[in-house]
Formats: sequence, structure tokens, C-alpha cells
Amino acid sequence: MSVELKKFEASSQGYVSIEGADLLWGAEPNVDLMHMASVRQLNNARLGTACTKTRSEVRGGGKKPWKQKGTGRARAGSRTSSIWRGGGVSFGPRPHSFETSLNRKMAFRALSSALSVKRESAVVVEDATLNLNKTSEFLALLGKMGLADQKVLVIADYNEALHKVTRNLRQVSVVSPKNVGVVDVLKHDTLLVAEGSLQLLEGRIV
Repeated sequence: MSVELKKFEASSQGYVSIEGADLLWGAEPNVDLMHMASVRQLNNARLGTACTKTRSEVRGGGKKPWKQKGTGRARAGSRTSSIWRGGGVSFGPRPHSFETSLNRKMAFRALSSALSVKRESAVVVEDATLNLNKTSEFLALLGKMGLADQKVLVIADYNEALHKVTRNLRQVSVVSPKNVGVVDVLKHDTLLVAEGSLQLLEGRIV
């Protein structure tokens, strides 16, 4: 089965309908799976490099600050205690991985759910249409398509020219069809899909 997608034809400056895979663009949205996939994508993007020193790692310590009794002050065994300024941190962050896994079929169903939610605002363009040399040309293209005031996700194979014309546009992001995730799809208003990348996306069907 297939569903209808919009395609922008540069020659006629208009839209026509084309067929897209029903399994990818016509799925019943599954909110739970989209949430799980979003959590995985955000977790896997974390570096996990935050680090604090414990009392055994900070400089100092060794000698007891003052004798145990007779001073009138609280007992103290080391200047590295976490209650001292310059002391170690108790239960602070340590480097570790936030990597989260998700079953391959579940990940695909989550992506197809997100794409189905955004199907009405997805636009397919010919690969040649995105072969531009200037940012102004890309903005002009968005204007012709009526997308100038929207957050746009461009799903296309990476190339340096496309990167250069979009890198200064805060409302535009570019992602490969092999790496596009649920978060990428849901946080943008419109999906601009290169025709060649559409085939690669549909090749991810499991």
C-alpha cells in the first residue's frame, strides 16, 4: 500500500502528489514508542564527561587539623572532608555512559510514527533542486515553497555545498536519511526530503 506525499516541482513552481510507503508514512502514531526513542536519542547524545573530585582526590589532608578534645570546636579528621571549603564532593557526578538501547523494530516503528505525524507537512524535492551555491538561493527556494517562516528539517545526504548554504540559518537543520531520529522529526515544522533520500528512508523498513 502507499500514501500520498507532496512533491515540489521546481520547473512549474508547484506541488504534485507522489506515492510514499504506507509502512513509513501511514503508520498509526505510537506515543509511547516515540517517547522511548526520543529518550534514547537524547541520552545517546550526552557526553557523560561531568566529573567532581572525591575527598581522596582533592589536594590536602593528612594531618589532623586540631586535636580531638579541648578546643571547643567540632571534631575534624581531615581538611578534605566535604563540609570543608576546598574539600571533596560527596556523591558528585562521575564520567559514565548514558547509552540507551532500543529494539531495532521498535526504533523503526517510532520513526514511522513520527514521520506519519508530520506527513501532511512533508515536502519531497528533486535532488538537483537542493544543489545551491548561496544561502540567499536557499531562502528564495523556501519562499517559493511557502516555508520561509517555518523550522525546516532537510533530510538529504550530506554534501559540503548544502552544509554551507544552511549553516547560518537557525531555523534550518540538515540530517542524513540514515541518521534521522524521532527528535529531529518532531521538533521541526516541516520536513524537506530529497527524492533520493526518500528511497533511502523507505529502505529502512523492517
